[in-house]
Amino acid sequence: MIYLSTTIRGLEDIAAREIESFGARVVDVLEGKVVYEGPEDLFYLLNYAAKKINRVVILLARGEVESLEDIRRIADDVDIDIGGATFGVVTERRGEHGFTSIEVSRLIGEVFLNKNPGAKVNLDDPDVPVMAWVLGSTFLLGIDTTGPSLHRRGYRVAKHPAALNPVIASAMVELSRWKDSIVDPFCGSGTILIEAYHARRRVPNVFRGFHFTRLPFFNPDVWGEIKEKYRGPRGPEPRLIGIEKNPKYIRSSLTNAEKAMVKISVVQGKAEEMHRYVSEAPYIVTNPPYGLRIGSKKEIFRLYEKFAEELEEHFSGSVFVVITPHRKFEHYFTVVEKRDILYGDLHAWIYKMKV
Repeated sequence: MIYLSTTIRGLEDIAAREIESFGARVVDVLEGKVVYEGPEDLFYLLNYAAKKINRVVILLARGEVESLEDIRRIADDVDIDIGGATFGVVTERRGEHGFTSIEVSRLIGEVFLNKNPGAKVNLDDPDVPVMAWVLGSTFLLGIDTTGPSLHRRGYRVAKHPAALNPVIASAMVELSRWKDSIVDPFCGSGTILIEAYHARRRVPNVFRGFHFTRLPFFNPDVWGEIKEKYRGPRGPEPRLIGIEKNPKYIRSSLTNAEKAMVKISVVQGKAEEMHRYVSEAPYIVTNPPYGLRIGSKKEIFRLYEKFAEELEEHFSGSVFVVITPHRKFEHYFTVVEKRDILYGDLHAWIYKMKV
């Protein structure tokens, strides 16, 4: 079976490696997407266990198109039986075309109704969510098995105004190649530490549901077997320490960690005085404030400078992984790896550095 998974733009290769680790064979890597082959039950496992992707789509068709008629021709070749289920079509279109996204969705809806006379259209909450992409001349058509994006883990019950996307946090943790411990000096709501724990202990996405349970071909026996086989935890308990100056967010991080079944330590303090709270930090992974939502850019740059001085003085030799829309840290540390990512509408960089 052919699948497509969406991910954060700039992290496609990390997502592809994770997908391969579950037994798939990657066929193609597109901007923000990975196309791959795998067994018919793979979508259960990836939804349950994958951390670097946003959704799992069963790919029904792919082809090159120039017109709506080309799209109709490709869609007509799809053999899909959804019986009397409801369905809805969502189309994403990028590039210049002689048609709109709405026209594509309507056309595909007509094809589905012709092939499934008993089906009904439901755009708000369909049993079968149909997804289409027109990316330049490439057309992709599939059925979403996930529902709300997998970055909605379900454990973040306490909010933070600048919380990090868990998919990005998980990728940053992997980039660090950490061993036994991670320190996050700008802990916030605890996302990085929670994702590190989940990665090390193989904690699946048990805090949310998945749309595939509503699909006509859902097999509860297979789903039960997948969950049983993946049961953890695996590996030793990691040492995960957060530093956060705001008591409110310390409570938030600990609340989220409890919901996520994670063991972390969070101390109140300032990142620029990190040595007061930890004697060593071989792996530092963090999401500092950007000055976009919180504070002014001038204050943020002063904070970056003080924090960099703290690391240089007390944590020389540490691996430092950070996400930021600014390049200030390039002036202080050796860049091992730098990634351009698109985080919603925000263009940012993930750096892996050597202090």
